[in-house]
Amino acid sequence: MTQQKLDNSPRKNKMARQNIILCNKKMAETFKLAAQSRENTKNSARDTRNESRVPGVVYGKEFDPVSISLDASDILRTFRTAGKASLIDLDMDGKNIKVLIQDLSLHPVMNTIHHVDFFAVNLKERTIVQVPLNFIGESPAVKNFGGVFTVDHDSIEIRCLPTEIPHDIEIDIAKLENLHDHICIKDLTLPENFELMHADPETPLCSVAAPRLAEETENVSESAEGEEGAEDKTGEDKEESSE
Repeated sequence: MTQQKLDNSPRKNKMARQNIILCNKKMAETFKLAAQSRENTKNSARDTRNESRVPGVVYGKEFDPVSISLDASDILRTFRTAGKASLIDLDMDGKNIKVLIQDLSLHPVMNTIHHVDFFAVNLKERTIVQVPLNFIGESPAVKNFGGVFTVDHDSIEIRCLPTEIPHDIEIDIAKLENLHDHICIKDLTLPENFELMHADPETPLCSVAAPRLAEETENVSESAEGEEGAEDKTGEDKEESSE
């Protein structure tokens, strides 16, 4: 994505020096999900899907991997609301395990849940989790100058105790007062118990572009797609002529 250069005037850059982020104090809800252990044989995953269930695995630090199966509708409903940033009470054959959804793969054609990886957490040890960003408020640059608000990243990776995972991290875009203003990782102010992971301080999270620049960027993208299509068509015509 094309980054817009900030104006160097003090008026334009005063926003960038402010700490403008607040963390939602609402902790992520804990969800309940039932699972059954399954044998990890050659065809067990296929057999599980034939029974309208989803194969999965549970693993973690000092936790031996266990193959499981889940009701397809249950895991779909849970993932839609819990995502990857909420604790799940996984009832596996009567044994309760605190887990996070580590990975979820979809079938390439059917777009149904194909497999799920769960990470068993230790409630007393910090864990790394991807937390969604929630952009709130209204940007004066959009309202007053017709700027185009763009989200560059919709989540960030933090490390914290599983019981302290936030529902989301709120970013007030009312601080975007002028065209070309942006909010970067370095502008975040998070509680001391949250550690940002693998983050470049200059990484932009959101920005406001001038309407003409945004339109030009879109037109360039459409033009490039059109040229690619024309090249493909020319290649097809040449092949037909040679035949």
